[in-house]
Amino acid sequence: MSRYVVPPPRRVQREPGSPGARVALTRWLTALSAIGTFLVWWADERAGMNSTWASITVPMVSAVLGGSALAVWWRPHWHPWASAASTVASAIYFIGSLVSATISAQPNKLYEVASNAQFMPILYMAAFVVMVRGAALLSWLTYAGVVIAYLCLFGLPPPRNGDPLGHFWFTLLITHPMCILALSYISVLHSRLSRAELRAQADRERFLAMLSHEIRTPLQSMLGSIDLLDLKVRGQVERRAIDRLRQVAAQLEAHLRDVTEYTRLDNPSWQMHLQPVDLPKLVQDSCEALQSRARSRGLNLQCDIASDVRLRDAESDPTRVRQILDNLLHNALKYTAEGQITVRLAVRQARTRVHGAVHDEGDDTALSTDAVALSVHDTGLGIAPEAMAKIFEPYVRLEDRRLPRAEGTGLGLAVVRRLVDRLDGRLEVDSTPQQGTRFTVLLPLHGHAHPQAGATMS
Repeated sequence: MSRYVVPPPRRVQREPGSPGARVALTRWLTALSAIGTFLVWWADERAGMNSTWASITVPMVSAVLGGSALAVWWRPHWHPWASAASTVASAIYFIGSLVSATISAQPNKLYEVASNAQFMPILYMAAFVVMVRGAALLSWLTYAGVVIAYLCLFGLPPPRNGDPLGHFWFTLLITHPMCILALSYISVLHSRLSRAELRAQADRERFLAMLSHEIRTPLQSMLGSIDLLDLKVRGQVERRAIDRLRQVAAQLEAHLRDVTEYTRLDNPSWQMHLQPVDLPKLVQDSCEALQSRARSRGLNLQCDIASDVRLRDAESDPTRVRQILDNLLHNALKYTAEGQITVRLAVRQARTRVHGAVHDEGDDTALSTDAVALSVHDTGLGIAPEAMAKIFEPYVRLEDRRLPRAEGTGLGLAVVRRLVDRLDGRLEVDSTPQQGTRFTVLLPLHGHAHPQAGATMS
């Protein structure tokens, strides 16, 4: 039997500065900067190259950077304060280093002034990348500090007599505003692009909702007329024709639902609604709703639910869990010609990280905890190993000559994949060609759905 752990879909970020992107970037950037800053200071200190200012302030800046990384890791919502503290500490160090090197008036300090002057634009770029707001203001305040320091050191007229330090300072005053203006302009363009993408997403959802409504209204009238006709027909031929009409109408309604749902899941602002849920009852209701369809196909639909009391008070989004199970059951009914379909609900050990998302069993850095295991096992065609990754892509359907043409849009499993990811779950597939397939969904026992910033089951 081949096993495939479904990777999470590519997440659509709300903007380049979305919580998940900024928090992760700030965490790594501050941590690596803290380590790199301390190592450079330690090497220069051993070589006697550090000035008095650097000997005192660099360890302090390194501590601020490291503390910011820990703060963002421990409390992601502290990100704005941590990023601002790191940027301010770095700015103070750079300005102080320039001033101390200039005051010492030693020839070897020319290198320190030049190196700090060329690294300050990197500080501006880091501020615009990691800070949610206020990056331009902080950059201009840093530049104002440089201007004040220049006026205190050299006065208003530009330095003459070939003073190299004065030349570096004057060059710094000219070039840094251009860097800040360019970064501000890029930031504005990025924000406009993000807003345009969100408007386009909203317009697409609005259009699909309107289209769905306009189609569903006559569709419901059609279904009502079909039911009236069904009451009056007597012959088997007419009844089969009415059954085909009802089936086609139901397929059209399912297509509309799948397309609308898949489009909605593309919206990064779409939220899960976590609440206590009785999972055994939910699973039982789903199985009972599809029991008649399974019997009409000659299939035995079984429901195996563990007696663990924790399953009756789990925390998740019941609507989305039901949608996941229904999609998996419809998929099993579609590709199973004979035999049975078994739905199992239990609690099993899984590997989780900080925010409760389930990870691979072989991940030694994760913690072991209990998770909800919901599986759908069929005795259908099975899936070839090379096709396992494809079936979770949108609009993909596996065709087989032994079965009628597969119904649906090919969005069912793609929707399952996205919903499981939004619920911080993990999706596994075990399959043997010609013998059957088992889809297993692992969900946190107590919900940890984070649409953007949280971890996901992988």
